[in-house]
Amino acid sequence: MSEDIFIPDSTPEDAIVGPLHTVTYVTSDKSGVEKALLQGYGLDTTGWMTPSAEQRQTLDPYFGFSASDDWETCGFLKYGSGSNVQVRVIHVDASTPAIRPELNGFYTGGVTISFPINDMAKHEKTMAGLGLPSTMGVKEMEFSGPNGETYISGEIVYPAPENIYLLGVKRPDIFVPVGPVDPENDIGGAAYSARNAANSDAVVEFLDKVLGYEIRRDMEFEVGEESALLMPQGAKERFVQAFAPGSQTGYLVIMDHYENNISSDAPHLGTPYRGISMWSFMSNNLDEVYQRAQAEGAEVISTPSCIASPFMPGSRTLLLKDPSGFPIEICESTNS
Repeated sequence: MSEDIFIPDSTPEDAIVGPLHTVTYVTSDKSGVEKALLQGYGLDTTGWMTPSAEQRQTLDPYFGFSASDDWETCGFLKYGSGSNVQVRVIHVDASTPAIRPELNGFYTGGVTISFPINDMAKHEKTMAGLGLPSTMGVKEMEFSGPNGETYISGEIVYPAPENIYLLGVKRPDIFVPVGPVDPENDIGGAAYSARNAANSDAVVEFLDKVLGYEIRRDMEFEVGEESALLMPQGAKERFVQAFAPGSQTGYLVIMDHYENNISSDAPHLGTPYRGISMWSFMSNNLDEVYQRAQAEGAEVISTPSCIASPFMPGSRTLLLKDPSGFPIEICESTNS
């Protein structure tokens, strides 16, 4: 392994599933999410789309909506410099249950959407001006590299609608950033997403055996004196970073807080419930991914089908649940 886990030994040709393409974020606070993503993080937008009656015949069961539910969706992403992971927002009624009922890092399910930021002090002022203060300012995190060396990475955490966190991350200049940055505003598109899984061993095995992801860091540490995710000092955390082969960004973070994990109050961890409720990827061989999923006994929500998932390339998709019950969407690359 390279001294920097963000520099792969593998190549993109080794990947059956590519980097994280889209994070689905379900909310009842449309204006709050727009303010955070458009004004705070400088993302672009596809514009809101209300599915037609014909589209809903396919998409309602796909996302778990009933015929009486009203919903609309929009893509938030960077075009040009800083382009990376898309955030697909689905706007629903406030009566839809939330996956995370409060700001607490111990709840299982989707926790963060994280972005590279060069100037976190400047960004904190921008967010505070929007009425979106950080949890505790810029926090320095110590990590160990593959060869035992330590380095400090800066993070800043902002609470967002549905009790998730929007992160800004700055790695030391000697390392590559967590994702490409737009030089005009020193912010890039989303680079990764994190979630808390009570059965992290099974989830990590799923990422390896089904998605073919590389586990480039798997460590355990104790929460320090001040936790940006509002967790008590001394709590243990397993911290896993998983990458598509050949990739430097668009990665996944799996956390496990062991006996401190709190189960969500929502019926399950995916759509249509509010919060981070799906991760989506592209694949050049959807049928092989499906075969792998079957071999590993993964729950299949939707077999490979010609479903045009909103704001995703291609028209053939596979929808799975990983061992924690979190939805994983795989879309077939248009050049496959």
